Amino acid sequence: MKKILLIILGAVVLVGVTGAVSYFLLVDKSPAEQVEQGAKVNEAKKQEENSPKIYHELHPNFVVNFQNPSKAQFLQVSVQVMARSEDTIDATKQHMPAIRNSLVMLFSSQDALGLRSREGKEKLREDVLAEVRKVLEEQTGEPGVEQVYFTSFVMQ
Repeated sequence: MKKILLIILGAVVLVGVTGAVSYFLLVDKSPAEQVEQGAKVNEAKKQEENSPKIYHELHPNFVVNFQNPSKAQFLQVSVQVMARSEDTIDATKQHMPAIRNSLVMLFSSQDALGLRSREGKEKLREDVLAEVRKVLEEQTGEPGVEQVYFTSFVMQ
């Protein structure tokens, strides 16, 4: 009887120790560690925000025609992207064919009347940023580009 009691007691202690070790290894970090990790992430973001802006022009300019059955209408746009790391600019250069393809499709699907106003151009700029980020996210895992700018915008 004493042997059985010792075996059961040993098993309970073994299960308890195993549970405690598992808990400390698998459970999320303590609140203090989470705060420390959050502070490190915030510091990294601040450093990135304080790093210099790097601009890169997408060559050549985009020239597309609008869909208008009555007459030919064209759009010529110069686009520059802004990032804060050379790695993002390098990724933009490397994946330029995919970026240009997405932007040509976007530009050619626009309505000339909608682009006459500042609001229409701003909406297009936001759409261009979303397209560039989407391509970079698909190709590299990070959107990277913070802004896009139109440095020339001609409709005819």
